[in-house]
Amino acid sequence: MSKDKKKEAIALLAQGLTQSEVARSLSITRQAVSLWLKSETFRDEVQKARKDFLATQNEHKKSEVTLLEKIPVACDQTSKTFKSILRERELLLLEQIEMHIMPQLQEGSVRAAGILLKVSERRAKLLGLEKKSYDILEAFETLVNEGCAPLSQMLIVSNGLDEIQQQLKGNADVTRPIEE
Repeated sequence: MSKDKKKEAIALLAQGLTQSEVARSLSITRQAVSLWLKSETFRDEVQKARKDFLATQNEHKKSEVTLLEKIPVACDQTSKTFKSILRERELLLLEQIEMHIMPQLQEGSVRAAGILLKVSERRAKLLGLEKKSYDILEAFETLVNEGCAPLSQMLIVSNGLDEIQQQLKGNADVTRPIEE
């Protein structure tokens, strides 16, 4: 086998591809890749390339602005709850996994697509995107519990909702605007 194929195999293995994926990509047998991996020198080169690859991934990650960073957060940063801190850490972990798996997906890996789908589902759960829609009071209660809204406004929202319910029940004309 040529040295170029070995260099390409080192780069692909460093990116996390399996032996079979590397073999398919380079049009060689999986056994050839396996044989190369039995060499300590080859394994050392893969490890070195892996460290370099991860270092460049981290550099790219630092320079990129994620969608989550673009979303304005109404919460006071000093009043973060333990739950929200854990959620942020989990989201960062999912983002790192996604960055690590993305090159494999671009190579056409079905396994990588499955992993990224699971990452996406987990992110949706963490962000509450799969939940049923809240009624207004539940949503406001969540904002209060997360420290994003003051408890004092809970009574105002509750009273406003009571007025709306009374109007809808027929105690008042529904076409009339709500008095403030």
